[in-house]
This record gives sequence, C-alpha cells and structure tokens, in this order.
Amino acid sequence: MSQIEHLVPLKEMIVDRNEVLSIKRDDLVPLLNDQYKLNHYADSIIQAQALLLDGVDPYLTLKLSQTIEQLIQALAKSQKYLKKRKFNKVQKWLGIDIEYGSSQIEYYKNLNELLDRADDLSQKLQIEIQKSQARFKQLISLRAKMFQYIVSAEEFLLEYPSFVKDIHPLDQFSERLSKKINTLYTLQASNDIAITQMQLSQQLSFGLLDRFKEAQQVLIPAWQYHVKQSRQSNSTVELEKLDNSRETLIRNLKKSLEKPSNS
Repeated sequence: MSQIEHLVPLKEMIVDRNEVLSIKRDDLVPLLNDQYKLNHYADSIIQAQALLLDGVDPYLTLKLSQTIEQLIQALAKSQKYLKKRKFNKVQKWLGIDIEYGSSQIEYYKNLNELLDRADDLSQKLQIEIQKSQARFKQLISLRAKMFQYIVSAEEFLLEYPSFVKDIHPLDQFSERLSKKINTLYTLQASNDIAITQMQLSQQLSFGLLDRFKEAQQVLIPAWQYHVKQSRQSNSTVELEKLDNSRETLIRNLKKSLEKPSNS
C-alpha cells in the first residue's frame, strides 16, 4: 500500500440487489416470527470487524525507535573509542593501552548487538505491517457487507407494513428496526475512523523501516568501511571521511524518528 486509501462514503456505495434480497429473506423476514433476534442483526459483521481493527503493534515501532535512539547515542561516542592513540612506556606499564583496547572491543560488541536487535525488530515490524494490510483488506470487504445489511434494513422498514395486515398499537418493531439502522450507521462511522488510523500507523511504520533500511544497507557499511580505512592509515583525509560518514549516518537515523508532516 503506497498511500492512504480514502473510504467511499456509505451513501455512495453500490447496492448489490442479489445480496440485499438474500439478507431480507434469510435475516429480516424470520424476525417477523421472532423479533428478539433483531438484537443480533448484522452481529457477524460487527464482531468480525471488531476482531480486525488493531493497527500495527505499537510495541514494535516503539522498541525499534528506542533501539535507533541507542544507536545514535553509540555512534555519537565513536570518536572516543575509535580514535587511534599512542601510549608511552609508563601508560603501557600501567596497562592503559590494554584497557583502551578492551573498551574498543566492548564498544564494537555493544554496537553490533544494537544493530542485530534493530534488524530483528525491523523484520518483525515488516511482518506486522503485512498482517495489518491483510486485516485492512478484510475490513474493506466487511464494510461493503455492512452497507448491504443497512440498505436491506432500510428497505425492509418501508416494506414492513405490507407484511403485517393489522399492526398492533403496541408493536414497536418499526421503531426498533429504525434504531438498529441508526446504530449500525454510527458503529460503522466509528469503525471507519479506526480503519483510517490503521492506515496511518502503517504509513508511520513504513517511514521508520525505510530510513532504517537505508542506514542498514548503505550508510552503516559505508561508515564501517571508513572506520577500517582510518585505522589502517590514520591520515587526516580518512579521519575526515570517517567523521562525515558518521554524521551522515546519525542524521539519517534521527530523521527516521521524525513523524511525517500531514502534507
């Protein structure tokens, strides 16, 4: 899904005459002999929609965002750990060189763990988005089904007097059916808001994934290459390239955490 899909207003949807006739025959006409069942009219559609309205799991996007934040913080400290240092005899005798080497190993270990965690979360988020998209398609189908149920009830409300020759003064079926129709309209309007929110959560997740994948596939390898080159030559040019690569990577990761504007 490349962009948010606008939901067609219920009043503008196409009526399926065959389905309407089927709903009247199977769901509405039987109510004449058992009006209690009106409480359960369109229940299968209502319950099916309720089960599908969850968007992308916010826990995954939160955890991936937090991991990216930690990556940014780790990269910002890279100069402290990756800078090539020379140690005099006293410092070596005190083991400062070994301590510094250990801190570099620990830094790389922590950085790799963060990268692995972010990669794992991004894969889980991709799967979650696919599930959300599948639920969205089902909801669109159920929404069309709900419209047919509403139209069927509206028509049946007008036709009801012809089914009953002598309507009892205490007969409230028409009033109850009218209220049911209004309830279904209200419920679907509420669900439509949730459906749109689902699409928004998908878009936010897409943006986060896109930025991280760019960093993972392009910027992080480039930064790692410059780290290797700078350690081998320690030239001013290579160190400058390393700084530029790190800053580009940090900017990109920060941008992945920005929420898109409503343009």
